[in-house]
Amino acid sequence: MVGYKWCEQKKKYIPDRLTKGGFRTKKEALDYVPILTERYKKQKAGEAENKRVGKGVVTLKTLWDNYSTSSMLKISKSKQGHYMAAWRKLVKAKITNIPIADLTIQDLQNAVDQQASTYYPAKDMKQVLSHLYTRAQAQQDVLSNLAEFIELPELEESDPFPFNEDDLKKLWSDYGKGNKMTGYILLMIYTGMMPGELFKATKDMIDWDKQQIVGAGLKTKKRKQTPIVIADFLIPVLRDLCEFSQTDKLLAVHRDTFYDEFHEILFRCGIEDRTPYACRHTTATAMALGNIAPTVIQSVMRHAKFSTTERYIHTDRDTATMLNAVNLMTPPKS
Repeated sequence: MVGYKWCEQKKKYIPDRLTKGGFRTKKEALDYVPILTERYKKQKAGEAENKRVGKGVVTLKTLWDNYSTSSMLKISKSKQGHYMAAWRKLVKAKITNIPIADLTIQDLQNAVDQQASTYYPAKDMKQVLSHLYTRAQAQQDVLSNLAEFIELPELEESDPFPFNEDDLKKLWSDYGKGNKMTGYILLMIYTGMMPGELFKATKDMIDWDKQQIVGAGLKTKKRKQTPIVIADFLIPVLRDLCEFSQTDKLLAVHRDTFYDEFHEILFRCGIEDRTPYACRHTTATAMALGNIAPTVIQSVMRHAKFSTTERYIHTDRDTATMLNAVNLMTPPKS
């Protein structure tokens, strides 16, 4: 027996047992017997203790039922969608009805490995488990949060292909609804800022008269010395973001939080997922499609060599002109 499952006919949880079909070989099944025996002993001891104190069996399922109808409702709809998908994966892994006190780090790791082969789905599973374990800790059902020990797959970012005109319309619409974090994506798209430059930028680096951000450049001498130019139409967005940030930083959130928000925004807008570097690739591609002189594109991108700039131009992906350069890079009409 590996846990419990809900029986609709009997209206209660019944033992969930692994059959020979659950193992590739007879030897694997026999090797698993001692583990099942130990779990059975722990389970019976736990049931006796729960019965003594008048407490039901605590499983991931019982914790999820409570979490999904309370605290989870306070997070964004898109994040709720991710968590529900993660929960379905945990159900498929058949660990949700095992008493939580009997679960091991390896049980959790196996569940994630089996159901999520890429980084972000695995991360969602880990986050859901962590929320449930935190609740279990608060109730003293477990001593520690085992989810913290789950190892995630290597993050393999996709090719940072640029946003197209339809994507940009969706981003502007989302920003117009009051979603300030989307403004940072627009800022990167229309300036060519790298994520690291956004994290580094402070409000006192902004020269409002010259419409420049000075001193935020990273990596190369050229980028450090060349100011980031702000188009006329983007000034109100930049002012809005400065008001939104409650610190001297232009972006007042942790790096990991921003990356999570970036992917959440794309999911919410119905835009194909990609890396934040897609913003910078969009800048170069848009100017190239707008027939802007290569030297100007190179200057805006702050590259020392145009051969570097060329790697950011993807005109083969979208033949429609999206924008012009700098002030000509006006938002697409809705």
